[in-house]
Amino acid sequence: MFKKLRNTCIVSAVALATILPGQASATAISKDGIQIKNNVSITINGETISVNDPILNKSDFLLLPMRALYEAIGANVEWNKDTLTASATRNGKLVDLTIDSMNALVDGEEVAMDVAPFMYKDRTYMPLRFVSENFDGTVNWDPDTQSVDITLSDETPEQPQENPYILHINNHRIVMKDPIVMKQSRSYIPANYIYEYLDDSTGMWLPDNSFELQIAGMSFVFKDNSNQVLVNNEVVTLEEVPFVQKGKMYVPITFVVNALGGNLRYISEKREMYLYVYHYMYTSSFLEKSFGSTAYPEAVPSARLEGDRDLFISDNPETLTRKLVPKSNATLAQYDVNATAATNKHRIFGWHYNTLGTDVKLGITVQNKSTTESIKVTESKGINQKTGNSWVGHDIGLTIADAVLNNKLQRSTSKGTVIEPGETKVIETYDLEYDYIIGFLHDLDIQAANGGKPEYTIRTVLTKDNSDLRTIQSEQVAVDEYAKHPRGAWPSATILAELPAYTVDSPEVGYNISNGRTDHLQTAENSFSQINGAVGNPGHFGMNYKVSIPVVNSSGTSKTIKMKLAGRGGLYSGAIKVNGKVYLVPSLRVGTEYVELPEYTIDGSSGTIELELMHAGGVNLPVAIYVGTK
Repeated sequence: MFKKLRNTCIVSAVALATILPGQASATAISKDGIQIKNNVSITINGETISVNDPILNKSDFLLLPMRALYEAIGANVEWNKDTLTASATRNGKLVDLTIDSMNALVDGEEVAMDVAPFMYKDRTYMPLRFVSENFDGTVNWDPDTQSVDITLSDETPEQPQENPYILHINNHRIVMKDPIVMKQSRSYIPANYIYEYLDDSTGMWLPDNSFELQIAGMSFVFKDNSNQVLVNNEVVTLEEVPFVQKGKMYVPITFVVNALGGNLRYISEKREMYLYVYHYMYTSSFLEKSFGSTAYPEAVPSARLEGDRDLFISDNPETLTRKLVPKSNATLAQYDVNATAATNKHRIFGWHYNTLGTDVKLGITVQNKSTTESIKVTESKGINQKTGNSWVGHDIGLTIADAVLNNKLQRSTSKGTVIEPGETKVIETYDLEYDYIIGFLHDLDIQAANGGKPEYTIRTVLTKDNSDLRTIQSEQVAVDEYAKHPRGAWPSATILAELPAYTVDSPEVGYNISNGRTDHLQTAENSFSQINGAVGNPGHFGMNYKVSIPVVNSSGTSKTIKMKLAGRGGLYSGAIKVNGKVYLVPSLRVGTEYVELPEYTIDGSSGTIELELMHAGGVNLPVAIYVGTK
C-alpha cells in the first residue's frame, strides 16, 4: 500500500508539478510567473494530504515539493546534486526529472514535459500531473472546489508481450507472463516461477491464505503484506514484504536465493533476471519427511574405528573473535604427523565463523620437518561451502555430506606437489568474508618421495592482512573453553557399528548412534594433537559412520524390512547411503518428524543391511535408526 503523507509534512528537496487548467488566482505572482496557491486541496486515493511548504502554480500547472509528493504516492527518490536530477521509483517504474529541463526520462525513454522542474526558496518543485500519470495514476481537477483528486494503483501493470520480462533459473531461460516488481529497491517475482522450474520444489496455498513454498527440503511460508516468514517453522523477520498481486504470491527473491545459497543479478534496462540456486549441485535427492512420534531408542552397543585415513579437525575456536584470535596471523589447528606408512592418508575437516570484523583468508598448509626426505602430495581433493545464513546444516553441512558419500570431492591443484626438506606448501586456500561461516573437508595423501620416513606438520591457518600463509607456523591458538566444538587428530575418519541381529516379525527396535557414550571413540585425551588443548568429537563430524544390521529370517518366506531415521538431540539433517545409494535427510525436529528409509527385502534365511551416514555440520546429535518388519 502506498505511504500516506503525515498531516504535518516537513519538506526538503525536490518537487513536482502538473497541468491543471482553470485554477484560481494566486495570492502573489513573482517575476518568473510563479504563483503561491493557498486554496487548493489535494486528495490521493481518498486521503487529503497537507503540505507545509507552498503549493505553486506556474503556467496553470501545479507543483509540489518532491519529498512530500513522493512520500504521499509511495515512491522512493534519490537526489543527484551534481546533475540536479531526482530519480523516483514506484512499482518497478523509474522517472527521472532534472531541474530546468523540459524532458524527463520514464524507464529510460525521453518524454517531453509541459513545465520544467525548478528551485523555489531552496526547495525543488516538479510537475504533479506528470509524475502522477507517469506512475500510472489518474488525475482529476475540479475548478469549482479547487481540488485535485489522484487515484493510484498499487499493482504493477503487466508488460506487453512484445517487451516481456525474462527470467533465467540455473541457465534455463523463461519468458515471463508476469512482471518482476521492484519495491524499496528490492525485487519480487511470483512464487510459481520458482516451484515450476526448480526440481524438488512445490507451492501451495494453505487454509489461512498463507502460501508455502518448499524448495530442496526447506519450507518457506509467506503471508500477504507481512514481513514475518516461517523458514523451516522458524519465524524470520524480513525487511521485504511479500504481497499478493493478481492472485499470485510475490516473494522477495533475494531472500529466497540467499536462504538457499545462490546468486542473483537483475539487469533492469534489459528486464532480465539471472537466478542461480547453488543447492542444485546436490547429487542426491531428499527423503520424504514423515510426521509422528518414535519410540525411545537404546544406545548402540559398541563401535570401532576402521580404515587407514586419519581425521584432523579444525572446529575450535569455531566462532573466531578478536579475543580468541588477537593477532593478524594465527594457527587455528595443527597436527604433527607421526607417519606409520610410506603413504599416509588424512582428512581435514574445518568449520569456522568469522566475527573478526574483517574479511580473512584461511588455508591448509603442510610443513616438511625432515632435513633429508622430500614428501609428495599424491592425492588432494575436497569441498568447501560458505554461507551468511543461520541455516548452516542446510547451506554447508548437507552439501559436504552429499559430496563425500557420493565420492564427488573436487580435485585440488595441489595434487602432485613436492615439498622439499624444511619447506612449507599451501594445499588449499579459502576466502572467508566477515560474518560468514565456512565448512570444508579435504582428503590429502602424502608419501615420502624417496621411500624414507616422512615427517611433517599439517596446519589450518588464518591471516587478517593477507600474509603469506606458508609463514604462519605459530602454535595453535587456545581452544574456546565455553563452546566445546571439536579440535584434534585421531587415527580414523570412519567408524563402524554392528547392531544386534534383527529377527523378522519381531517388534521394532531403535538404536542411537553418535550418542556421546557407547560410540565416543575420539576423545580429547586420545587426540594426537594436544598443544593448547583438544576437544573430543562425540558427534563424529567429518566422519563416515557405517552401520551394519544383520537380519535373521526363519519364516521361510520373503520378508520386507522397514527402517526409519529420527533425530534425538535437536534439529538433525545429513546424508545416508542405503545399500549403495545416497539420500539426503531433510531437517528433522525431535519427537515429531522422521524419514522412512528404502525398504529391504530378504528372501533367504539371513542377510545384512549396510548403511553409511555423514551428519551435516551444525546439526544436533544423536540420531536414531529404527528397524522393523512391514
